[in-house]
Amino acid sequence: MKSFLLLLFSAAVLSGCAYDAKLQDSGTSARTQEIPLLFDQAQTQAVFVTFDGTQLKSYGNDLSRAKTQYIPASTFKMLNALIGLQNAKVTNTEVFKWSGEKRTFPAWEKDMTLAEAMQASAVPVYQELARRIGLELMRKEVKRVGFGNAQIGQHVDNFWLVGPLKISPEQEAQFAYQLATKQLPFDRNVQQQVKDMLYFI
Repeated sequence: MKSFLLLLFSAAVLSGCAYDAKLQDSGTSARTQEIPLLFDQAQTQAVFVTFDGTQLKSYGNDLSRAKTQYIPASTFKMLNALIGLQNAKVTNTEVFKWSGEKRTFPAWEKDMTLAEAMQASAVPVYQELARRIGLELMRKEVKRVGFGNAQIGQHVDNFWLVGPLKISPEQEAQFAYQLATKQLPFDRNVQQQVKDMLYFI
C-alpha cells in the first residue's frame, strides 16, 4: 500500500506538469499502451487514472472501474491525517506508542509517528487517530470534503476498511490533485504536513 500511496500522489503531482507536446505524444502514448498489458500480466482487472486539474484520463484493461466506487482502504489515511491535524487531535511529531500486542505485520509492532505509520500503512495507528477524532466530527469532516459517497456509518475505526465509505478512482485522483496543489479545505500548512508524510524517508 505504501507504493500505491506514493504512486497515487506522484501521479497527481506529475500530471500537473507541462510537457513538450511532441514528447508527450511519442513517449507517453507508447507507455500508456503498456498499462493494460501490465495488468493482464498480473492477471487482474484494473484501471489507472490521472488528473491534471482539468482532464481525467483512464488507462487499463477495465476502464469501467474508473467511475466505480470501492472502499478507500489505506488511501483514507491522507484524509484521516488531515482531519486529525486540522482539529488538533494529533501533531506531526507525536509518537503513537505500541502496547506490545500482536499486530498483523511485524513492521507495525513498534512506536510510530503519523508519517512512519503512513509509510508502513499501519492501520492500528490510524484507527487510534479516528477514535480520537470521534464519530460526529469525522462524519462532519468527510461530508465537508465530499470524499466519495461521504458515508461512514456508526463505527469510527473501520468504515474505510469495510464500508460504508466508498470512492471511485476518478474521485481519488481529483482528491490527490487537490492535496498536491493544496486546494483542499484545510489549512495550507496542514496539507503540506500530510504531503511531507507521503514522501517521508
